[in-house]
Amino acid sequence: MRSLRKSLHFLRTLSRRLSTSEHPLTTASVAQRQNELFEQEKQRQLEMVKRIEKITVHHIGPTDSCTLAMNKFLSTPYHVAMHFNENYLKRSALALVNGKPWHMLQPLTEDCELRLIHFKDDNPEEVNEAFWRSCAHMMGAILQNAFREDVYVEPARAPNIPVSQGCFAYDVNLPFKWEPSPEELVCLSRLAYELTEKRLPFERLEVRLSIAKEIFQDNEYKRAELDSAEDDRVVLFRLGQFIDICAGPMVANSGFMVPHRFSFTCVHHIDDYLKSPNMLSRFQGTALPSEFPCHYHTWNLIEDRAKKPVTMDTRPEGKS
Repeated sequence: MRSLRKSLHFLRTLSRRLSTSEHPLTTASVAQRQNELFEQEKQRQLEMVKRIEKITVHHIGPTDSCTLAMNKFLSTPYHVAMHFNENYLKRSALALVNGKPWHMLQPLTEDCELRLIHFKDDNPEEVNEAFWRSCAHMMGAILQNAFREDVYVEPARAPNIPVSQGCFAYDVNLPFKWEPSPEELVCLSRLAYELTEKRLPFERLEVRLSIAKEIFQDNEYKRAELDSAEDDRVVLFRLGQFIDICAGPMVANSGFMVPHRFSFTCVHHIDDYLKSPNMLSRFQGTALPSEFPCHYHTWNLIEDRAKKPVTMDTRPEGKS
């Protein structure tokens, strides 16, 4: 009996290895597994809220300050905006909770003072950074779906590029060398149309480090990032089927981007900090929030500026 069990174990192990070799990683298979784990953890966390507790939220507005009773660990700044009018729902890209930037879909955890922030706010610095961060994440989501499903596009990271540079970027490891033509860059830009029209939410989920490692077990860059993490909790964001590690916050949904004002501007190659002598492909782009109409001539100038390759932040901190 013992020898039979050993034989069965050997056959199962061999079968898994043969299956892996015959069916290499693909973007579609990896994304499907990641989303299944994301959904399981999301549902588990919702089921942990056994009893509804009330918290007091003091909304600070220019003319409509008020106090609301909301649900602890369930209500979000978006739910606060629902107590007002449609304009609040459309314009509120970010919240300040006790003076701290807060994702619109992130549950509130205690009594607090809350302000809803839009792009024409008196102090738009925080929301501008959130927009740039969200654009980079959306670029990663587009790249995940831009190639054939049997190709594994391995996301590396969204580099920290200041808003003042006029562009955002996402670094990926492609299984082939690609120098896209201007027409192909336009095609990538047009893939943003569907995302913006659907107004997909940027979903935030805070998970244990072990859960994050399980989600990203097929991505060497994310595993390396998680191995160097100092905390036991990791924040993930999901747009559509694309999941990434990011502390955030991001804007509420993809509707804050304008279809014809989200553009892939250039692709260049940087040293792969993890798999030398490989090269990572850095995709750059630029965008404008939906609240800012822009003449096509001005937009062309913005695009031209974003075509210059930016080589800052080519590796995570601590990688040499």
